[in-house]
This record gives sequence, structure tokens and C-alpha cells, in this order.
Amino acid sequence: MDPIALSHEIEERYKRYLLTTFYFRDPELRKSFEDALDSGRLSKGPYLESTPVFKRAETPAALFRQLLGHSIDSGLLKALYEGPLYKHQADAIRQITAGKNVVVATGTGSGKTEAFLYPILLHLYREFKAGKLCPGVRALILYPMNALANDQRERLGEICKRLAENNSPFGFTFGQYIGETPEDENDSRRHAKDLLAERDKKGVRQVRNGKVVNGEMVLRSEMREDPPHILLTNYSMLEYLLLRPDDSSLFDNGMAQWWTYLVLDEAHQYRGSRGIEMAMLIARLKQRLREGGRQKPFRCVATSATLVDGQDGQAAVAKFASDLFGENEKFDPQDVILGENEPHPEASTEQLTFEDYQFLASALAENTQSINDRMTGLANRLGVSLQAGDRSKTHVARLLQRDNRTARLRDLITGNPDQAQVIADRIFDDLDSERRLPALAQLVELLLQSQIPGTETPLLSARYHLFLRALEGAFLSFLPQKRISLDRNSLGEGIAFEIALCKQCGQHYLVAQKGIQGGKVFE
Repeated sequence: MDPIALSHEIEERYKRYLLTTFYFRDPELRKSFEDALDSGRLSKGPYLESTPVFKRAETPAALFRQLLGHSIDSGLLKALYEGPLYKHQADAIRQITAGKNVVVATGTGSGKTEAFLYPILLHLYREFKAGKLCPGVRALILYPMNALANDQRERLGEICKRLAENNSPFGFTFGQYIGETPEDENDSRRHAKDLLAERDKKGVRQVRNGKVVNGEMVLRSEMREDPPHILLTNYSMLEYLLLRPDDSSLFDNGMAQWWTYLVLDEAHQYRGSRGIEMAMLIARLKQRLREGGRQKPFRCVATSATLVDGQDGQAAVAKFASDLFGENEKFDPQDVILGENEPHPEASTEQLTFEDYQFLASALAENTQSINDRMTGLANRLGVSLQAGDRSKTHVARLLQRDNRTARLRDLITGNPDQAQVIADRIFDDLDSERRLPALAQLVELLLQSQIPGTETPLLSARYHLFLRALEGAFLSFLPQKRISLDRNSLGEGIAFEIALCKQCGQHYLVAQKGIQGGKVFE
């Protein structure tokens, strides 16, 4: 995929959609509207951003074997990510499994979900092996927005689906209890039957004798009758759950004893007055559960990409989390997990050319262990020793680690996103202007596909961003000539009229407030 070409294609399709949807019958205005769309005010980007390349650790299979003292069910392992975990993920899993309260304060896209989800699944698996995995909430995961909860619901559904596909004897249930959750299968207002059919089609729930035994509980009635092992919800709904008698089955009649994990995602949103409200809600929840029979301490987890900046802030974050979860759930500074980045070898003064990158791209496509004369020549230029047993992905990584241009690119965009064209002009200033963007895309693709020796980690973790502006209106001026703008202020000192358009015939109209008389429209 060429992200530069893709972003241009997205922008062009958006323009064509707008031109088709808003067709002006007046040819002069039609041409002016097209010029306004081409003015560059409709989109920004693409921007290129690099995120840190985190250190890797062992695989889930190896880590679970350490924590359990024996191998885990192969079906469960196949349902999870099989590659090496990030070091901060492994550290968090160990500490949470050991009963500690943890803050996972790593960057966006660093796998914070796995850091708390895997200990929960390991807890459920232990109960399954001990014959104690009965209905009842083990983990509450609070999300500030339903969109985040929807994403995690999909992820949990895929894990349950893979458990079933791999014939694993282990299974667990989960449910998203929010305002849109249907009451029962006859709840037409919340489209209950459509949701049930959709989930069954995806295979994310397995039902036996009318009860969900693995996968997603879609209905409130299901969750009340047999509370799920993992409950996803938000602040407002949790408050309702604590108040409504209909939902007492989640907490009462012996169900309180199973509650173990309290997880707050995006915990930085609970500062100030909102943080006080959340702390009081958690205190009420814990009191309800203790009155219902929960004797053991809770395991509390908070995640955030922006709570802490460096190790100097760990103590402050630990205090923040302690205040948020309550006086009995203390956090230690060492339990604030930060990401550890892969170190970058010192680059040479030599830089590769665009033609060299094209050659390396072809070597990556072949992905063999062969080292030809040209690759040897590049290695000699850069002072690199290639290993005969490595494949092309590692050969290319060894070369690029010493490439001065690669080092400049990495330093330029890490934590400092900028427009791709600006970056290309700085990194490939030795090329003609029209060749710079393709060269940048080629180099970034190489860095994403190459692998640091001894790991499966790419040299660069990067993403492109393209921002499209929604039309807030169109404005017409008549002086010095008839012209359309997408922004009233861009028309200068001339009078600008908001316009409306008939989608049937393309006739435009001036928009004014009802009741305006005489010259007031020009004031």
C-alpha cells in the first residue's frame, strides 16, 4: 500500500462526492465551487508520526507457563496473540497476577488492553481448572466512552470465537451493559433480534440449553440471570446498576464474592470534580460488594497514555490512582508501568540513496537468506557485518540501523508529527521535488517491514493521518466578482451571503433570517 497515493485518492473521492451532491446549475458558480474545493482548505495532510518501538519480552505461552507452573490449554493460547509481548505488558501481567494494583501508563497503540485483559483471562482459567468458574462478575471494566467499550467488546468476541474454533474446553462470558443494551429478545426499540442475529452470525457467542456458555451476552435479562465473567460499562450505567433493584443480581445473593478486578480505562479523564465523582462511585461499589460478602482486597488497574511523562512523575500518578480507587487500594510508584523503548544503534555518516532503498525493497520482497554483491557493498559502506543465517528482513534492518538518513527521519518524526511533504523535503533534499514524497513512502515502508535482529520488532512504528474537513456551509460574494468560498472570512471585506442549494434542480438561494426587512441585511 502506498499511503501517500491512498490519501490523495481519499481526498479526490471526497471532492467528487461533494461536487456530485452539491451541483450548481449556474456554470460560473459551479466552477467557483470546484475551485473552492481545490483550494487546499478541505483537507490537511497526510501527516507522518512515529511512535516508540517498545522492547519485547517473552510470548504469552512462556509467560503463562512461568506464572502457572505448567503449560496452558493450547486452544486458549491460539485464541490470544502468539508473538512476543512488549516488556511493559509482561511486567504488568506479572504484577497484576501477583495481586498488585497497577497503572499502565504507556503510549497510544502500546497494547494496554492486553496488559490487564490477560491477567483477567488467566484468573478465569485458573478457576476453570479448579472447577470454580460459575456465573458471576470477576472483572468490571469502565470506559469513558461507549466507542471504546465497543472496540473491546469486538476484541473479546474474537477471542471467544477462536476458543470455540480451536475446541478449547475453556470458555468465558462477557457483556456490555450500556443504555443501548436490549432488555430482552423482544426489545424492538433497541433492535434486540437484529443484534442477536448479528452476534450469532459472527460466531462470538455459543449457547447451550438456552444459556450463553462462551462469548457475548447481548441482553440485560441474560446478564441478570447469569452474570457474565467480564462486565463492560460506563460511569453513568454503573450508577444505575447500583440503584435499580432489577440489577441487584449482579451484586447480591452471593455474587459479590466473585468481584476481583476493577479496571478504569483512560483514567486521565477522571481529574478534578469528575475524579471526585468517580472516586465516590467506586467507594459505593466497593461498599455494596463488601456488604454482599466480598472479603478479599480488589485488584485495581488504571490505564492512560497521558498520565505520566517519565519516571519523575510515577509517585504523583501512584497517589492519583490511590485517591481514585480508595484508601484500601494503595498504589506504589514502582507499580506505575512505563514503556521501555528499543535503543537505536549509533548511525554512520553515510546515507543510502533512493536507488539503494528500491534495491532493499526488492530484497525484502524475496525474503531469502542470500547476500549478494550489492548488499555486501552497502554493508561495507555503512560498516555493517551481515550474518549468513539471517533473512532479508534482518539484513535490511542491519543496514538501515546504520543509515544516516534513516536516523534523521526517526529523530525528526518521533513524538513530533508533521506533514509528509515537509518531512520529505527535509529528508530527501537531494532529490527533485516530485520524487521526494514517493521516496519517503518507500523508506517508511522499508522501516516498517524490516526486523531488528533477534526480535520480530520493526525498526519504526509509524502511522499516517489525513484530516478531512466537513462543510459548514458555502458563502457567496458578488464583488469584485461572483465567487463562492467555504469560509465566510476568506472573502475579505466584501459582503458574504450564506447560500442554500436545491438538490433537485441546482438553483441557489441566499439565506437570511426570517423577518429581516430593508437594508438590515446589509448592516
